[in-house]
Amino acid sequence: MPDGKRLWRTADGGLVEDGHPAAVSLAYGADDALSPEDAAALAEQKAAKPAANKARRPAENKGR
Repeated sequence: MPDGKRLWRTADGGLVEDGHPAAVSLAYGADDALSPEDAAALAEQKAAKPAANKARRPAENKGR
C-alpha cells in the first residue's frame, strides 16, 4: 500500500484496513503494490462513503 497501511480480505473477497472486524486474511502488506483491480475497487469504496466528520449532524447548540 502506498500510504503504509495493510489491507485484509474479507470472507466475500472485499478489502478492509487493519482492525476491521470482517478481516479474514492479509491481502497486502504495508509496502506491497495493489493490483489494478483492487486499486479500482478500493477507490470506489472510499468514494462511496463520506468522511466520518462530514456525515455527522451539527450540534444543536451551534445555531444552525
